[in-house]
Amino acid sequence: MGSSSPLVSTEWLSQHLNDPDLRIVDVRWRSRYENGRGISFDDREGYLAGHIPGAVFAGMKGDLSDPNHRVPDMLAPANDFAAAMGRLGIGNDTLVVAYDNMGFPLGSARLWWALSYYGHDRVRVLDGGLRQWQLERRPLSTGVPEVNPASFVAAARSGWVAGKHDVVASLGQADTVIIDCLTPELYSGKGDRHLWGQRPGHIPGAVNVPYFANVDASLAASTAAEREQLLNSGRSFTFSSTTELAALYTAAGVTPDKKVITYCGRGYAGACGLLALKVLGHPSARLYDGSWTEWSADPDLPAERG
Repeated sequence: MGSSSPLVSTEWLSQHLNDPDLRIVDVRWRSRYENGRGISFDDREGYLAGHIPGAVFAGMKGDLSDPNHRVPDMLAPANDFAAAMGRLGIGNDTLVVAYDNMGFPLGSARLWWALSYYGHDRVRVLDGGLRQWQLERRPLSTGVPEVNPASFVAAARSGWVAGKHDVVASLGQADTVIIDCLTPELYSGKGDRHLWGQRPGHIPGAVNVPYFANVDASLAASTAAEREQLLNSGRSFTFSSTTELAALYTAAGVTPDKKVITYCGRGYAGACGLLALKVLGHPSARLYDGSWTEWSADPDLPAERG
């Protein structure tokens, strides 16, 4: 692959389905709400009902998250992550293409980020995901491919992740832009609760670039009802052009000289924002993996509303 973009098109993937060094990974997931809190869970049933031919399934919870961490959905430690990649037949030289079924890349962006953090550069996200694949009437499969286990060595790279202490140190710093990638409603703290956290609001000083704005900047201020209507439409959810993305993030105060930290509820939408920044070639952008779930649970940390 000659392109440096972290995205690949459905056309490209359709022409390379049988490449011997390619591993396609389906990371679709779902969420439900229990006692006013969001719970994410793996959608293996959806994968079995029909997926891109040759794709294997990776569980965002079962394979890629740390079940022992006090913060839900935190990335699995290096050894566990490496073992999961090995089971999926992913070695350090494997080209990985990740996708999910949301339209907006959420689970797929998170796998892209996780592999990038653990030192794997040969990973791409399918632009538009399964939704785009199906819009173009491309084939699906219900077969589960046999996988030859591989050896994967995880080598963490600090430039890809921000911890809570990094975010605290960035508060009020002019050289850093903190981006909340959730919906405008959650960012502004409307209502008494946050579906992915303990308190309403956002990290002080953070700007709001909702994950769906990466597909269409005009959606940034859309209401929940408008977004639901969009999801039920037949439109494409491929990323905006680099020109449009550059305008979106420049308006949010992101310039090449600024460091950027993205976050959301649990690191899915934040990974989507990070993906957009890397499409633009931004040199210094990290994901705050703990996101609002971790931040809001610490009563000593401030929150902003409005």
